[in-house]
Amino acid sequence: MSHAGRDRRRSVGGVAVVVVLAALLLTPPAQARLKALAVGGEALGIALPRPFAADVTRMETRVAGVLGDLYAGEEAAPAMVLLPGATPAGRGDRRAVAVARAVSRAGRTVFVPELALYSRRIDEGDLDRIVRAALALPDHPLGEGPPSIVGFSYGGSYGLVAAADPRLGGRLAQVATFGSYWDLVVVLQATTTGTSILDGERLEWDGDPRAWDILAEHAVQLAPSDQRRTLTAVLEDQADPAVLDPDARGIHALMTNDDPERTRVLVRRTAPEARRALARFSPSVVADEIDAPLVALHAVDDPAVPHAEALRLKRDRPDARLLTVELFTHVDFEGVGLLQAAPDLWRVWRFTGWVLAAQER
Repeated sequence: MSHAGRDRRRSVGGVAVVVVLAALLLTPPAQARLKALAVGGEALGIALPRPFAADVTRMETRVAGVLGDLYAGEEAAPAMVLLPGATPAGRGDRRAVAVARAVSRAGRTVFVPELALYSRRIDEGDLDRIVRAALALPDHPLGEGPPSIVGFSYGGSYGLVAAADPRLGGRLAQVATFGSYWDLVVVLQATTTGTSILDGERLEWDGDPRAWDILAEHAVQLAPSDQRRTLTAVLEDQADPAVLDPDARGIHALMTNDDPERTRVLVRRTAPEARRALARFSPSVVADEIDAPLVALHAVDDPAVPHAEALRLKRDRPDARLLTVELFTHVDFEGVGLLQAAPDLWRVWRFTGWVLAAQER
């Protein structure tokens, strides 16, 4: 073969390689992974160039009557409901704002609803708000479906419970959580006793005292309304437990218990309304009714929600994809050297890629 022929074949082959590589990079999964680099970095406060990112506007609005913040560009994009945890700043929490903005700039319309959860109040209406927002957002002028639900800490748990609502059956692209609980009774067990029992194995847990404070505020609401102020005073050692009525005394016994083997016994002794609330806000109870792909990220030494909760999710939903990080304090990244952080950043990138790939067009 002549030199010209060989050169022509090399040229054609080189073009073919370039075309194949370009085609691979243009596939939705590849695009999602590329976007995930910038989204994860921006959400963690790592400045990365995003020359093709959309300009995003944050606006307070109502979706199906649900008040919240909408992050969107000028064109319709895949819809996402983003749920912060029990943070006093609520939808204005700097971390929630950073994540919502970073994800929206990757071509998503993100809605962060107003929830009673932010005030650490148990309100079943929160679950309905999440469902209504997820149902309506794809029909918003700036939204497209099917929607995803992404939640952090308790917000992720609420999102899982909401995803089991029959109204959302088969309508969700995905549910993604970070640092969320799976069984509220077991969270009580771990928070009050320092031990989580998983399939008979005792897993010790060193929780942050603030985890008990958050759970105590929720637990008080399980008591009769006329006993809540008194129960709060008793839990703060400002009143004698003897002043509590039997229902409130049951909650007090649960919150002051130090034996993990007694947790479920004490739950069974609480009032029916308290048991119903604990079940209603536990994703584990509706595990088989969540008709959507699940992905989860959890810190191995999470001081707010035991890592065992992620293991429970995986046990009950083997189809779920789970990643574990080591340098996060609950959902906050601990600033360290790049080399030390590399494994966690790799997992965050994979998780973010999963979240985006579910809706990448």
